[in-house]
Amino acid sequence: MKLVTEEEINAHNTAVFWGGVKGAIIGTSVSLAIYGIAPRKFPRLFKLPWSIRTAVAIIPPTLATAVFAEKSSTAFDEQMYSSEYTQRVVLQEHKRWNSMSLGQKVVDSLSEHKYKIITGLWALSMYGSWVFVDRDPILTKTQKFVQARMYAQFLTVGLLLGSIGLSFYEEQNAVDHSSLAEKSNRDGWKVLLAEEEQREAEEGVDDHRIKRNKKKAKVLDPKKAEEPAAMETN
Repeated sequence: MKLVTEEEINAHNTAVFWGGVKGAIIGTSVSLAIYGIAPRKFPRLFKLPWSIRTAVAIIPPTLATAVFAEKSSTAFDEQMYSSEYTQRVVLQEHKRWNSMSLGQKVVDSLSEHKYKIITGLWALSMYGSWVFVDRDPILTKTQKFVQARMYAQFLTVGLLLGSIGLSFYEEQNAVDHSSLAEKSNRDGWKVLLAEEEQREAEEGVDDHRIKRNKKKAKVLDPKKAEEPAAMETN
């Protein structure tokens, strides 16, 4: 039975913490969306008692935090203990993360999720541009659509420039944001092959040492030829 090290415990706690943070952000967004949209469709919401309104506000982030933290814990265990290689990769990533400053962590996180961020901000810019242009009563629907698209394209160019900057950051710092499965498929066989070659080399050295001891034993005393070899094997 292998005991869990302090480093593994810290890595697990970090994974659970950030999973909970992600859940809290998503849950809070749901609560804000409820209070931003529901009053238009359900104006009676603000006429309910404070206890019910408070429950509507805190249940989504609380539930999402618990669910995402539990999912992060389960995912960490699956990655950590699926093989020795994945365990090594997870611990190395944990060490790299802890050695970074706050600014580096922010940039690294943006770099890791840049495509999701770009897609989300692009969709948000399209919606925001349409809301802004739709206030003009003079423009037609077609003109409003063209104006909204132009504003969104301008913001998209800025996002693409930011993406290029993050790509330069990855190249300069040799950052690899491949998933654990991709790393395992790409580099796992190399590690296993190197370990197997090292094991065979060590066994070859041991066999050579046993044969050498047998020869020495035969020269000294043929009757005790097997004793040194047996001692060396044990």
